[in-house]
Amino acid sequence: MPSSSRKSARISLAAILTLLTGCAVTGLLFVAVSALEYSKMELGYQQRGHMRAAAIRRGMDDTLELVTILNGLFKSVGLVDREQFASFTRPLLERYPFVQAFNFHRVLDDAEAARYQAAMQARFPGYQLHDANHQPLAPRAQHVIVDYLEPLEGNEAAFGLDVASLPVMARAIGEAVDSGQARTTPLLRLAQERAQQQGFVLMMPVYRAGAELGTVAQRRAAWVGNTSAVIRSADLVQKILLAADLLDDSELMLQVYIGDDIRPANLVYARGQASDEAPAPRSLQRWLAFDYREPYVRTFSAAGKSWHVQVTPLPRPFLPHHIGSLSTLLGGLLFSLLTAAFVNSLARRSTRVQRLVDERTHALKLSNAQLADDVAARKRTEEALQESEHRFRRLLALSSDWYWEQDEQFRFTNITGGFFDKGKQDPQLFLGKTRWDAHPAQWDHRQGREHKALLAAHLPFANLEYSVVGMDGQTHWFNTSGEPVFDRAGQFRGYRGTGTEITERKLAEQRIHHIAHHDVLTGLPNRVLLQDRLHQAVASANRSGKPLWVMLIDLDRFKFVNDSMGHKAGDQLLKTVALRLQDSVRSSDTVARLSGDEFVAILTEYPEQALSVDVAQRIMRAVTQPVMLEGKEFFVTCSIGVAVYGADGTSAQRLIEHADIAMYRAKKLGRNNTQFYEPTMNEEARERLRIESALRSALERQEFVLHYQPQVDVQSGRVVGMEALLRWQHPELGMVAPHRFIGLAEETGLIVPIGAWVLRTACAQARLWLDAGHGPLRIAVNLSPRQFSEPQLVASIAAVLRETGLPPACLDIELTEGLFMHDVTQAVGLLHKLKLLGVALSIDDFGTGYSSFSYLRHFPIDVLKIDRSFISDIHEGDEAAIVVSIIALAHNLKLRVIAEGVETATQLDYLRRHGCDEIQGYYFSPALPVADFEVLLSQGRSLHPALA
Repeated sequence: MPSSSRKSARISLAAILTLLTGCAVTGLLFVAVSALEYSKMELGYQQRGHMRAAAIRRGMDDTLELVTILNGLFKSVGLVDREQFASFTRPLLERYPFVQAFNFHRVLDDAEAARYQAAMQARFPGYQLHDANHQPLAPRAQHVIVDYLEPLEGNEAAFGLDVASLPVMARAIGEAVDSGQARTTPLLRLAQERAQQQGFVLMMPVYRAGAELGTVAQRRAAWVGNTSAVIRSADLVQKILLAADLLDDSELMLQVYIGDDIRPANLVYARGQASDEAPAPRSLQRWLAFDYREPYVRTFSAAGKSWHVQVTPLPRPFLPHHIGSLSTLLGGLLFSLLTAAFVNSLARRSTRVQRLVDERTHALKLSNAQLADDVAARKRTEEALQESEHRFRRLLALSSDWYWEQDEQFRFTNITGGFFDKGKQDPQLFLGKTRWDAHPAQWDHRQGREHKALLAAHLPFANLEYSVVGMDGQTHWFNTSGEPVFDRAGQFRGYRGTGTEITERKLAEQRIHHIAHHDVLTGLPNRVLLQDRLHQAVASANRSGKPLWVMLIDLDRFKFVNDSMGHKAGDQLLKTVALRLQDSVRSSDTVARLSGDEFVAILTEYPEQALSVDVAQRIMRAVTQPVMLEGKEFFVTCSIGVAVYGADGTSAQRLIEHADIAMYRAKKLGRNNTQFYEPTMNEEARERLRIESALRSALERQEFVLHYQPQVDVQSGRVVGMEALLRWQHPELGMVAPHRFIGLAEETGLIVPIGAWVLRTACAQARLWLDAGHGPLRIAVNLSPRQFSEPQLVASIAAVLRETGLPPACLDIELTEGLFMHDVTQAVGLLHKLKLLGVALSIDDFGTGYSSFSYLRHFPIDVLKIDRSFISDIHEGDEAAIVVSIIALAHNLKLRVIAEGVETATQLDYLRRHGCDEIQGYYFSPALPVADFEVLLSQGRSLHPALA
């Protein structure tokens, strides 16, 4: 007994140690998870702060464009009159409500100011020039008068104001005039402000037309006035955040400052109530601080002033952000308690077992004394023990969950409790009955009959699997093995065996089978199951004679969702579309996911339900319903191709190919429509394959040629350059139009070697003309999107210039706007590397893509090419205004302007009058082969002197 007590005490100590260890591990896990939660909150708030700072910076850049555009009007037209100023600024005021007013400040001396006041009094009775204190002007060398003011209503106090009398305005004006750039004032209260909020004035100097502006002295001498915009600062920031959908965040306090430092006097905008709680010390943040309090500060410069954006986290509910750490703490403590309790129960059980062993030992001593008196009884006991030992050794070898016995009629005489507990079975249905008595329907099949025959032959069986519905209403699967029992005389006495429940294994097998035949993301049938369903549908259509439709559904512009919202939003969109497709067809039809954003629907026709075009329309309406992705509403359309099977022997795979061809026809016709497969579509597909096949060998067979279209200086009339244009002279197809193969070359990647050939050939030809004495002509070569994304682009261009000997200044690389708008940062770096080579860079078809003036300032561009669509309609008012604006913008940014597609003398005259630098088009010459272009150069052909 003393040894037993010591063992019990030792086990109890183990339980205590188990509890302490569990608590220690739980504490460490709790601290670690808390640190992860803190890091997650920190990263989330920094990202949200960065989004707001970036949005405000973009908004300030766009606001600066207002003054730049207004100033460009004065640069391109000269000093406009008051009515022109009003008509130009009126749509800008409507579009940008945060602008208090647009001004033109006129520079006058004392004498000019007196004459100006007299002239204005004749037009505006009671008009008076005044200073900031509404007093008449004091003598001064220069007065800067608010001359044009839009809108005048509500801003009368500023009309005629000498802004030079305001010190902050005078400093900002001086900085703007000396630098020639836009400048902004600090926060101030102007006479025309209508509310209590502060604002600032954004201004840009206007210089006398044609004046030299190289030095500060020259700029001061040429200064005639300023264009300015009075901005309501809080309204500006509010509009920027509202446009970016960044206002509805109750967990952040946003503060915007303008000035050299962050202080209350420089506060522009504030949203959210500050918390009184101070942030935790840096050394404790990730370990003991349960909330994130660190402010995010971002500083940037705009128009000569520093802007500071400070985003401060606000107190938020504790539980949603700390579920992981609290769950870890509670779960760890509970697990530690349960483990300690289990160890303690083992200790008590060990004590009871030891006591029972001692009692049995004493009883065995008494039994031995009795057994010595009866040898015969001992032999019978030994035989019984041997038989029992043999039986249980056999059962031990079978290794199962429960044990069962049957009599000679295969009726159960004994079943241990595991079968009833785990299998949820009623003992009355089995004891005294056979398996087929309890569930007759379960054994009335081939497997059941084979099992009965095996029992009748008194043979052993193993791994018999069957299912039975339990008392819980669920289906349970069992695996059983058994062997016949014979007595000493060899007489059959029944069966005994073991069994185990295998429900979980069966469910796992079913899940594996489902995964193998279904798409993981959407749960729809995959390609394997689709082929099986399609073969079955074709066989059914052959038997019934009813038509069968195979529809291939492809989402339009799905890549845009992935690129703009991320793959998580794209997956959510695919799951939503999958549910809508299933809901829009019958339960007997099949919807499967083929790959990516492509789905296949198999629709069969029944005698009472004929297939019609309404089915496709119903599917399209279901798909085009708005989808909410990360709080934003998206609209997605689809293109559908339909292949109809009419028991004509078409294979299942060919049906999908036909539907795919029809779907591509739908996309080619503009997307968001349905096309039924026709044999002519197959011919178009074959034509595409034929062109693609021929295109792959065209470069090797030297079938490509270059034509050159002259670029002419508008003022001198001389040819100053040419654009290299690709042509394909096929021996069988003839001259293949570029629109038939350029897009295909882009898709297949063949545009990269073709583009390299064009660049090398054009540079070599330009070098030959340079050596022939035709002057340093610029050769313009277009760059495709695939070429622009090549990692060795800069090195390959440098190698061509080195091999051909063409001066880099003679090469003009033409790019479309869409090439570098997806990743502006990477594009800017690549363009600067190209500029380091010494080549010129042009933006082709300007105005037809995504044009951002703020981005354009950062690109090292030399030339803007106006798209031919604007030139062709130049006689119309809107198109003419766009052309004039592009020319003014380009010249303001020190860029040359080339107009494409000039076909008439009227177009040329209009472009010359508005300052366009160069033209190209059929009016002067179409694109010419090498020989004809050489004749043009040798003849010295130029524009007519009267037009030049």
